Parts: sequence; structure tokens; C-alpha cells
Amino acid sequence: MENYKEIVNTLLLVCTLVATVTFAASYTVPGGYNSSDTDLGIATMLRDKGFHMFVFCDSIAMYSSVIAAVALIWAQLGDLTLVIIALKLAMPLFGVALSMMSMAFIAGLFLTVNKLPWLGIAVLEMGITFLAMLLVILIPLCIPYTPSNGIYRYISYYVIYLVILATGN
Repeated sequence: MENYKEIVNTLLLVCTLVATVTFAASYTVPGGYNSSDTDLGIATMLRDKGFHMFVFCDSIAMYSSVIAAVALIWAQLGDLTLVIIALKLAMPLFGVALSMMSMAFIAGLFLTVNKLPWLGIAVLEMGITFLAMLLVILIPLCIPYTPSNGIYRYISYYVIYLVILATGN
């Protein structure tokens, strides 16, 4: 039970941080706000498709991290079955929150540098590469059961093994 308590506390802290960061990002949007009288307070890039992606990804990240945090708060009550159920709910939502927060960052950064096409493409390529790496690491952690597919088990074993080697533990 003590081990679960540490896991729940750590996830609760990180989910709260993700919710805080995504909440702040929703008010400090890429490009800022219009200061003209007709569109006062409206985002300058409101009609840009990249801005729409930023808003959707940021919103999904915030809502999923808040739901995960609430589930983890319920896990603080101490019942072991409640802790396990909360972790099964919170882990996939936490993975979605991290992925969407990364995608919102990619969209926001692309919006600010897309006047230079080579820099915009470089930002997208780096972002997609690192997002793929994040998903490869997160998917095995978010799936609560050992997969029956041998290929997936083989791939996920070596991904986690490489992470352990990289951290030196």
C-alpha cells in the first residue's frame, strides 16, 4: 500500500503541473491578442488552422489532466481497490495529457516561426519525432495488463530497458 501511495502522490503532482501549464497556455496564446477597438481581446491568429490545433490540444490536455488528478485525489482515501481503479483510469488520461500538451507546444511553436518555411518544417519534424518517442515510452506504461502479442511485448521490453539504461539505474 505504501508503494501505491508514492505512485499516486507523484502522479497527482505531475497531473496538477500539467493542468497548471495548459491552463496558463490558454491565456498566453501564440501571437497574443488584438489591441484594436473592434477586435479587442481576440486572439490575433484566431482564423489560423494551427491555432485551432493549439486550442484543441491544449484543451484536451487540460481536461484529461484534471480528470486524472480528481481520480488520484479519490485514491488518497486509502482503499486498495479504489487506488487500483484510480490508477487504471489516471494512467491513460495522463498519457493523453502529456501527448496533447506536446502537440499543443508543437502547434504553438510552429505558429510563431512559420514565416520561415525551413524553420517551420524543422519544428514539425522535431516535434513529430519526439512525440513518437514519447508515445513509444508511454503506451506500455498506460496499458495495465501484459499484452498477449509477442511482438508488442518484445518491443515494449526493449524500450523500457533502454530507458532504464539511459537513466543509469
